[in-house]
Amino acid sequence: MKIKILLCMLGMLFTTLAISAQNSIDKAVDEYSSIGKSTFTSAVERDPKTRKVLKVVKVLQPTDITINKLRKAFLQEKENGQFSIMVNDEEETMTLTVENEKENRVYMIKYANRRSLFTNGKVTIIIRYK
Repeated sequence: MKIKILLCMLGMLFTTLAISAQNSIDKAVDEYSSIGKSTFTSAVERDPKTRKVLKVVKVLQPTDITINKLRKAFLQEKENGQFSIMVNDEEETMTLTVENEKENRVYMIKYANRRSLFTNGKVTIIIRYK
């Protein structure tokens, strides 16, 4: 009985961690798109028969100088999923994948890194519902 309770609590903890990752980055993207100078695009794919949402793709391209707040949101959440950083020349790409029983989320941020000045960013969020 104690093992079942422990397993249930662990499952709730992992679900909470995954939700906090998506909420932190999503909140930063929503805030940045509404108050900053940016271009925000959202597309929804639906099942033609049931009209159920299958996938949502959001893209944010800030037009001001730095994207530090968005970059920090990714770094804060890197422990809550599968995280990777790719660096080539003067460009960096961070990817965070978060999975739970309802959906898979992929967060990606790509930006220029010029002597610790993070500019020309683009954030892509892909949500695929199960």
